[in-house]
Amino acid sequence: MTHHDLEYPEGKTFAFSIFDDTDNSTIANTRPVYELLQKLGLRTTKSVWVEPPRGPSSGDCLRDPGYRDWILELQSSGFEIGFHGPGDGHFERDEILNAFEDYRRILGSYPAIHANHQANTSNVYWWQDRFPAPYKWLYSMYNGLRGRGFKRSGGEAEGSEVFWGDVLSRHIRYVRNLTFNHVNTLACDPCMPYRRKDTPLANYWFSSSDGHTVEEFNDLICPSNLDRLEHEGGCCIVYTHFASGFVDESGRINPIFQARMEDLASRNGWHVPVTRLLDHLQESRKSEDDMVNTSYLRKITSRWILQRIRKRLRYGR
Repeated sequence: MTHHDLEYPEGKTFAFSIFDDTDNSTIANTRPVYELLQKLGLRTTKSVWVEPPRGPSSGDCLRDPGYRDWILELQSSGFEIGFHGPGDGHFERDEILNAFEDYRRILGSYPAIHANHQANTSNVYWWQDRFPAPYKWLYSMYNGLRGRGFKRSGGEAEGSEVFWGDVLSRHIRYVRNLTFNHVNTLACDPCMPYRRKDTPLANYWFSSSDGHTVEEFNDLICPSNLDRLEHEGGCCIVYTHFASGFVDESGRINPIFQARMEDLASRNGWHVPVTRLLDHLQESRKSEDDMVNTSYLRKITSRWILQRIRKRLRYGR
């Protein structure tokens, strides 16, 4: 099931991509990043909302003509446009399906990749449902102790007012789950992309490496980590928020980030959008069996918990 002796196209020695979460994203605070990526020959994945935010987050959406035009420019330049739900906040089934169809109408096809958004009630298999037992119960207890109460997403629950799992199952190939501190994502989750028996409406799950803010991103791709990724012939999918400090109020890119991306681009890496990279991993699988068992899920969840603790100790979040 794992990817032994993985080879990359064009003689490349490692793979690197980015999934940019659209939270708080505007043209002003993210366009310079994409101009840099395009200049360096890096192609990645940017998620979008269709509808304006209704919750605590801010950001542009496909209803904004200027933003929509910019997203179409990115798509035509080779960037992948992913789905981050219909928007920030509560959306019911009819609204979700309309947003999904509008995405297709605007961008020409349905999204291939999706990441759940924070506390949206329409998330699929989220909160404790991300984890196998006993971790799902421990997670619920942890939320209770922190005063968050019992949380449940309903995107996968048929009959729920926010159900859209049938649409996700028909059109979206990949859904993001765990995020690790390690630069080699595949070393942390060697079976990705994988299926789970307990999440039948999600076709394939994948993991990512943590570049949540510019500070964490810069630490993740420091020269020694890139040396390691290159040496291991690894695969890195960074999950980040380019609206989180990568560009200052004057429109200048964080200089450390720019230098490290230039270093990355100078190496012999395969830089393609996330879906293309996951497709390659799936095609390179040494076995046709892509269904993971509970033991594997417990193993990677334990790894995720330990790395979350280390992250909190280092960054305070």
